[in-house]
Amino acid sequence: MTDDTSKGNEGEAIGVFLCGCKGEISKFLDLDAIKDLISRVPKVKSIGIHEALCSREGQEYLKEEMKKHAFDRVVVGACSPNIQGIIVGKALEESGLNKYLFEQVNIREQCAWVHPEKEIATRKALALVNGGIHRVQMLTAMEDIPISILPAALIIGGGVAGMQAALDIARAGFKVHLVERTKELGGRAYKLSMTFPTHNCGICCMQYCKECVFTPKIEDVLQEKNIDIMLNSEIEDIEGGFGNRHVKVNTPEGAKEFDVGTIIIATGSKTFDPKRIPELKYGHPDVLTTVELEQLIVKEREKGTGVKRPSDGKTPKTIDFIQCVGSRDKTKGNLHCSLVCCTYAIGQARELKKLIPDADVYIHYIDLRGPYRGFEEFYDAAKQEGIQFVRGRVSDVSAKDGKLSVRAEDTDAGTLLGIDSDLVVLSVGQEPAEGSDKIVKMLHIQTDIDKFMKDINPMFPPELRRGIYVIGCAQGPKGIRYSVDDARTAAAEAIRIMHDGKVMMPRITARSDEYKCRGCGRCVETCEYEAISLVDDGKGGRIAKVDEIRCEGCGACAAACCNKAMILAGYAIPQVRETVKGVLEEVPP
Repeated sequence: MTDDTSKGNEGEAIGVFLCGCKGEISKFLDLDAIKDLISRVPKVKSIGIHEALCSREGQEYLKEEMKKHAFDRVVVGACSPNIQGIIVGKALEESGLNKYLFEQVNIREQCAWVHPEKEIATRKALALVNGGIHRVQMLTAMEDIPISILPAALIIGGGVAGMQAALDIARAGFKVHLVERTKELGGRAYKLSMTFPTHNCGICCMQYCKECVFTPKIEDVLQEKNIDIMLNSEIEDIEGGFGNRHVKVNTPEGAKEFDVGTIIIATGSKTFDPKRIPELKYGHPDVLTTVELEQLIVKEREKGTGVKRPSDGKTPKTIDFIQCVGSRDKTKGNLHCSLVCCTYAIGQARELKKLIPDADVYIHYIDLRGPYRGFEEFYDAAKQEGIQFVRGRVSDVSAKDGKLSVRAEDTDAGTLLGIDSDLVVLSVGQEPAEGSDKIVKMLHIQTDIDKFMKDINPMFPPELRRGIYVIGCAQGPKGIRYSVDDARTAAAEAIRIMHDGKVMMPRITARSDEYKCRGCGRCVETCEYEAISLVDDGKGGRIAKVDEIRCEGCGACAAACCNKAMILAGYAIPQVRETVKGVLEEVPP
């Protein structure tokens, strides 16, 4: 920490603080030079340097400086305002500063971490801090928007994640509306006769997750009086904003409507359709997916007749598993890894080896990926039991004279293989569930490159999620245990805000200048959130009116308005213009 450089007390006092970020910034920027130049900027009453403003010591330092100098506005040069900036802003707010008169500029990611030349990085940081000073002088004090949260939740999807979230919320005393598009609860997890956790949860673990004490039970959901279950049902529409959304559902009994305060999306995933890769000959009776092989094994357990191949009822002696079908292949499938396929294929291969000890079982893989604890031991056990792992891609599967032939490479041996096979098992990957794109559009949720839904980092303030939580495989491929953990975390947050009954939302919303608005309706057409409407201005015309609760603060309306009547609070044209001016101007020597 260095001593502050203070100025007189004329007019509004601006405090400037620079963070060294424990060397992440101070090693790459000349903070003392920035301090010396910024101290000469008019209205900057004090400027200080601290090595970690987000630390407990840093927060106490900020509070002491606020008490000492009574700043009207504060600018901080540090890291991302969306992470530690929240901590810094809270410390200043607790000291009496209006949160809307604080500006944090990013001199770590945007300067220290991207420019190897210290002089250039310092010059850019100086410009950003100066821009922040110009901007903060144009800001006005505001108050957050109080938003009421209805004490009811919508769960979209009745798999293990959706069931767990529904149970947690219902047991906390809140009404839950659970919508499942199929005829039964449980999702794909409940269709599996066996699962293969590589790290046993305890002495009771039978490697059968749907019977595990930690997995939600369908019976519990059915018996819970606070859960309204709608099967064979789909969401027709969702209207409204944070805390109060009106839901329309198509059910076999007809349309159903209700209001909720929170929404949990647990739409899960679907398996890749291997017909999209015709060279693998899916459609031949002896070319199965891992899910279909599961059904064969279940039949064997029920009847005790042994595993038989579908084409002729004979016991397969050579079985080939083909990994990454639809995954890690942007030309024929998806670029992403589906996470659970390797573990599940190895588990099925071991099960087949137990049922048919003299069978030759091959697993053709690109790379084996086991993200959970215990995978190496799981893999080693499979090798010791005689499972043969072949690294290399499979080019095609051919069928001739009642036999299948798998043509593949063995990159470890540097050879091409032609294996006569009795049964080929395709380890199909995962994709977003059917209908999830409709939910994405209704709730304005961002998606990744793989089309799975993005969820806002749960470490961020809850208001940023706006009462919408994405859990389980709706976010991307996950195992059962981690989907259930997701559900519990989201349910706890939903319960908390419904229990509080109110959330304070940042007032970064659109506003209409009634003196400039001519009622053309361009903003209404542009707004994806239906937050703007045209109302009678009392003079025979129409003007735009913004519903602050529905508004997401995207600024699209301000860009579309030809008369500059729509503005975004905190980002009006004069504020943006002054920020740019500060970035571009030379700081007085």
